[in-house]
Amino acid sequence: MVVEIYYNALTTVFGPVLGLHPAVGELAIAVFITFIITLFYKFLVNQNKVKDIRDKIKEIQKKSKDAQKENPEKSKELTTEMFKLTNQQMKMTMKPMLVTLLFVILTFPWLKTVFIGPIAYLPFSIFGREWFGWFLWYIILSMPLSVVFRKAMDVI
Repeated sequence: MVVEIYYNALTTVFGPVLGLHPAVGELAIAVFITFIITLFYKFLVNQNKVKDIRDKIKEIQKKSKDAQKENPEKSKELTTEMFKLTNQQMKMTMKPMLVTLLFVILTFPWLKTVFIGPIAYLPFSIFGREWFGWFLWYIILSMPLSVVFRKAMDVI
């Protein structure tokens, strides 16, 4: 019932783009989904803290590399410290990842029902296929979109 209401809302919101060529319609939807996912990461992760952790990790990696030759014990200590920081960073990104996963789990089945069959045709064959379905087309679109949005919004 709730899912049906959600799907009807998606169909209403994206109705105008559903009338376009499927590749273009899915591009518009991929832009929206990728933008929303990037917003989740922007506001659910402390960007400054993640940047600080990444800078510390880079610094420790450099120290560890230098210490590896002269003092292997010190290198092991630095590696342990680096793993602790990496774990801390991973914990920080877990909350937006779960929210994103829920969003995707609710949205992808709808995409599957809306975009049926070949979406984008290729001028050549890849692994015996000359077209992309909705899922592969979404992946191809979302990767560069994600990079663009993350750079534009300064999201780690």
